Amino acid sequence: MTSISAAKLLTRFENYLAGVFHPIPEEQVIAGAIQSFYGWVFPFLRNAFICGVLKYLADASGSMTLQALAIIAYVVLVGYCFSYIIAGALTPFHFVKYRRLGVLLDALVTLAVLSSLGYAIFLGTRFAIDEIARGHVASRSIAPHSSPGP
Repeated sequence: MTSISAAKLLTRFENYLAGVFHPIPEEQVIAGAIQSFYGWVFPFLRNAFICGVLKYLADASGSMTLQALAIIAYVVLVGYCFSYIIAGALTPFHFVKYRRLGVLLDALVTLAVLSSLGYAIFLGTRFAIDEIARGHVASRSIAPHSSPGP
């Protein structure tokens, strides 16, 4: 087979694929939203796991350096989460006649929402870290053998 016939064959195959596959615009929007969600979740899980490992190692070793790194990692993780949250603005009081009052109420709502999310992130990572630690301890301990019955 010469290179010209291989190129013709490849071109015919590409034309065949172009005729078989037709992207649907509505589905591309949905697929884009799903891919965007996964693009956020997996880095979040990676970062949370790093925080968990640092916290576990800090607790296990008693090292103040690791403890400081674990705290810094938590702060960075919260900042990472907030970077997605604060990309938009919460303005539930945009209709208030007095602009300063509306801005103040919007700021209070935003602060309450961000504080609640920060607390939820803290509790969630704390729970995950405790589960990792318990699982590690359980895998290290020798389970007592029960004596067989008569």
